[in-house]
Amino acid sequence: MESRNAKFEFSLRLKQSLEDAGFAGLSLSSIATKFNLRHPNKPITPQTVHNWLIGVSIPTDDKIDTLAKLLHTSPEWLRYGIIHFTENTLSPEEQQVLTYFRKITPAKKQAVLGILKALQV
Repeated sequence: MESRNAKFEFSLRLKQSLEDAGFAGLSLSSIATKFNLRHPNKPITPQTVHNWLIGVSIPTDDKIDTLAKLLHTSPEWLRYGIIHFTENTLSPEEQQVLTYFRKITPAKKQAVLGILKALQV
């Protein structure tokens, strides 16, 4: 059984990941739908998302994996707050670019990619 503190800390990481991925303004139903489109097992309800966000429960490992993919983060960070540092860790500037990039529309993403390709030397 998970401690209240672990559930609360998970909820904070989930909220941050949703914000970073540009999902902060979405309804619980929209988040559940986006999740269910990617999750191969039993679907979740908006109430499940609500329970995760208020620290009532923590998803099972298979759901954490799906959430991590959906939110472009690692399962370890979502579940435990563990960040794995490697040689490929993003610089602060790269993190900022990625955060902004995740929040824009698909059409604007294509425009940004076009600009970046044109700037390559």
